Amino acid sequence: LDPQAAIGRQQLKKLSSFIEARKSNWVTLRAGLNDLSEWFEFSLPTHARTAAGTGFDWDASGASCDPSWFGFMLRVRPSAPFSHSELAHHLDGKKIGNRMLFGGNLLRQPAFVQLRKDRPQALRVMGEMTGADELMQRALFLGTYPGLTPAMLAYEIEVIHEFIRAH
Repeated sequence: LDPQAAIGRQQLKKLSSFIEARKSNWVTLRAGLNDLSEWFEFSLPTHARTAAGTGFDWDASGASCDPSWFGFMLRVRPSAPFSHSELAHHLDGKKIGNRMLFGGNLLRQPAFVQLRKDRPQALRVMGEMTGADELMQRALFLGTYPGLTPAMLAYEIEVIHEFIRAH
């Protein structure tokens, strides 16, 4: 356990630079993809509203936050001529890491499907879970890993633009 503690202590020394890099990477992706809002919805922090240019400003509530973004989420609009799966496959083919929204509708995950079969009384579901299904079917995460370089981010943005032009 001492080696893990030593590694953790070294990582903590880098925390502020990791946070700033994640924030910067999010802003770069948001600004670079801003012109694609016809095809994508972009997630914002609570109490934020869309603004021209790099992304968002704060509403009149006085509330704000300073998030360290774990990822950059895109939601493919229902009117888009492509699915989030098609975009994900394209990005995979271009060696750009991406992920579905973590879990989505957990009731559709294999473990819960099996649990519902084996022990239906173990789960109580309230409603249709339409919001969770919608996120599972339309949302996609791009990473904001602190090690991404400006060239890597520019490549991601160009590949997404290229995909849109092809559709």
